[in-house]
Amino acid sequence: MRATSGRESEGGMLLIEALVAMVIVATVTIAYIGIRTDALIDATHARNWRLAREIAEEHLSELMAGAHEIRPESGMVIVIDKYEGFSFKIVLGETAVSEAEAEVANEAAGDDSEARDRVQWERDRQDYRRASERNLTAQEYEEQQLDDIDDRLNEKAPSADEFEEVAVIVYFPKLDADHPDQKETLLIKARVSTLAISGMTPDEAATLQEADGSVDPSSANPASAPTGFPGTSGK
Repeated sequence: MRATSGRESEGGMLLIEALVAMVIVATVTIAYIGIRTDALIDATHARNWRLAREIAEEHLSELMAGAHEIRPESGMVIVIDKYEGFSFKIVLGETAVSEAEAEVANEAAGDDSEARDRVQWERDRQDYRRASERNLTAQEYEEQQLDDIDDRLNEKAPSADEFEEVAVIVYFPKLDADHPDQKETLLIKARVSTLAISGMTPDEAATLQEADGSVDPSSANPASAPTGFPGTSGK
């Protein structure tokens, strides 16, 4: 009887030790999987932001170089088939770019009302600064910005010496989304010559300038038209 009882006691201890070992293994395994999952999410997040910046810089560089045959349509979202969930749009004009920046900042602020107030304050301050640079009142500046950029670009021949504010916005999947189809947003901007925006060559622009009388044909020298453009700024 004693021998049987001893074997049962020993068997019970072995079972407990086995269960404890299984719990330890399971705990370590779950922790390891969690670490790997977090690392994978971080790597995917970093990859998406890197890819978004590369896409934005590529399209802005093409725009600044005038590497297109027709003027891009401001605000039109274009899906990037090569990268699932990625899309972009080009925004032309100071007003449209300012509104796009506010949209990006508000999206980043989420439900934080104080952050949204700061975004609006910053936008008002920028508008006041831009109005002051033009010796305009805030009201005059606001009315001036209501002009459509397409009208401005159509009314005057493109030039390498006249610039418009341009932004490229890239949308891509948000990993920790609060709702389906929520996107991350990256925006970079620059001032780009109207000649580059139009996609015309200097010769074509000079011909158009002569046709609308904006330049003296005898002084036109397309070959010497400047081709450099200012640098970009990101956000």
